Amino acid sequence: MKSLYIALAISLPAMASEQAKIQLLDRNVTVEVKSYRDVYYDETPIWKTLEKQGWKAAKNAVNEQPTSKKLTEEINFQANLEALTSAVNSNNRSAANALLADNPDWNSCQRIQWVWLDLQNEMATGYGTKSRQKYSDILQNCPEFTLTTTQKVLMWSRKSAGPQILSQYRQSPGYDATEYSKLAYQIQLKQLSRNGSHSANKDVVVKQAKVKRDSKGAELLGWQYLKEKNYQSSLSWFDSAIKWSGKPSKKLIEGKLLSLKGLHRQKEVEQLQARWVKQYPSLNKFKSNANSERLNRICESQPAACLKLLDEQQPLTSEQHALAGWQWYKLQRPLTATRSFEKALKDLPADVEQYQETQYGYSLALNRAGFQQHAESLAKLLADPSYKVMYAKQQASKNILNAFEQEKYQYVVDNTYLYEQKYGQEVGLSEIKGWAYYNQNQNTKAVNTFQQLVNAYPHDPKFKDALKTAQCAQRKTYKQCY
Repeated sequence: MKSLYIALAISLPAMASEQAKIQLLDRNVTVEVKSYRDVYYDETPIWKTLEKQGWKAAKNAVNEQPTSKKLTEEINFQANLEALTSAVNSNNRSAANALLADNPDWNSCQRIQWVWLDLQNEMATGYGTKSRQKYSDILQNCPEFTLTTTQKVLMWSRKSAGPQILSQYRQSPGYDATEYSKLAYQIQLKQLSRNGSHSANKDVVVKQAKVKRDSKGAELLGWQYLKEKNYQSSLSWFDSAIKWSGKPSKKLIEGKLLSLKGLHRQKEVEQLQARWVKQYPSLNKFKSNANSERLNRICESQPAACLKLLDEQQPLTSEQHALAGWQWYKLQRPLTATRSFEKALKDLPADVEQYQETQYGYSLALNRAGFQQHAESLAKLLADPSYKVMYAKQQASKNILNAFEQEKYQYVVDNTYLYEQKYGQEVGLSEIKGWAYYNQNQNTKAVNTFQQLVNAYPHDPKFKDALKTAQCAQRKTYKQCY
């Protein structure tokens, strides 16, 4: 009898091999079995678990069941993506590099999250040649992610790299003129925020804010003018920001109140405060009070007298403890200042603006008192980027000043240059740099530095004397100079 082959499409356990043949006893009949591994069970619930709960939950849901190659690979990818994210965020470059080297196939547009982390890891050391090349590769190969990638690169890089990044974006296949204009404007806002009202971008921001009717840009300009005590201009910009925002924030209302106070328009201050105080209870601090106004006026310029007045008002509120902390800091009493700031932080709600300002003061006082490591750890927790920048500037200035006192003049020159590149010029640091050049017998550079200060401040005799000293050293004619 001839052998009879019957093809059966049935599901068997994973132990069964593909195209298995089973010989039936007592009959010369062979049954051919086909196993379709891809249809063991419906994987849809596991895919949903992976999407909503993550790879660990999905892996547990599999529970040693056979899965498709696609699902297995996706779970593996998500696990490695989480590990790479953790390594990059913690600046563990060796771990990140190892993960990237082990999985070169994921460096594709289909795995753009992996590609972004690769780029972010490279940019941890700055926007150098390799970073530029990786960014350029994404622009050329993944045009659908051009804008998002550019936004991320701008966020990861220093502001000085902004123009070059935008130039690369402008030359890419995914370039969009409208989005380019928005990105350029955001860079200008960022530079104005960091460099202050003397930034060359201020005029550009003024024009763009008006054209775009941009509330954020108007608010930034309002605070810049308020800092200059140009209250009329600050009031105008805060009004524009309130109008364009639709729903003004507490900070916007505070800016307008401060501008009105600067213009001594007390009646309007009271009206505005009464209008918004129910929505923003902290605006109660703007309520007219003769004693508090006198205290604030004295505390602006007379720290010792301010502390005496505060002592008469015991027990102090959290806000008054913070005010005392700033006065002790001005009087070069950092340890006493830290105690006042600690009392203020104890009862201040963490979600109010003054909490951030007080924590910033606390960080400065700790730093000045010699607790630099603790101060830096606190500064990293500051939610407001402007306070982080101010702390970083203060720390950098302190390091430069200490180096000058230790006669490390080249350090002063190098780090003053880095400071100016990052934050803009500071008069005091420029003067120190000039004397560092002088003490290294680099008299031409000293003359140039002091000449810039004289040009900027022609009525300050201190800079004129410094310039004269450097010129005499340059000409080696001290007897004729003095």
